[in-house]
Parts: sequence; structure tokens; C-alpha cells
Amino acid sequence: MTTFTARVELHEANPADYKRLQSEMQREEFTASKNNHDSGSVEFSSKNKASIREVIDATVRAASKTGKKFSFTVMKDKNLEKLESKMRYHLQHH
Repeated sequence: MTTFTARVELHEANPADYKRLQSEMQREEFTASKNNHDSGSVEFSSKNKASIREVIDATVRAASKTGKKFSFTVMKDKNLEKLESKMRYHLQHH
């Protein structure tokens, strides 16, 4: 299953705004993976979405409910085990 990571920054936000964001992201089936309110951004991950479009839509819905302006980045995590396996195979056969 594919894992997606969404990093969200709320503009001119306070801790209560980030708490609301976390609650809304959980409703969208994300889990908090790295929260650093001091830096102004938080990270969430999801394994329940089939496409990056679904992740983008869910992130926008959740962040919009805070009432704050926001920016975000969504990344599709690579399957590192598969990548490492391919690298080992390549190294062993050359």
C-alpha cells in the first residue's frame, strides 16, 4: 500500500489552530507523523488514500476548516524496501 505525506503550514496561526488542523486531518484518515508548531508546519501521513489527488483534496478540506490561509506539500513515499532490494540485485549482478 502506498503511503503519502502531507506537510501543512498555517499562516498567522496559533496552537489552537494547529490543534483544529490535527483534528480535521484525523477525520480525513491521516495520522500525525511530525509536528513542529514552532517551525510553522506539521506533517501527516496516510495509507488509506488511493491517489495523490485524494490526498490533496483531503488536505485542502481539513486545512480550510481552520479558517486560516495555508500552504501545503504532498509527497508520495517510495517503497524503500523494494528500492533497496533492486539496488542489492544490481550491485550483486555487476
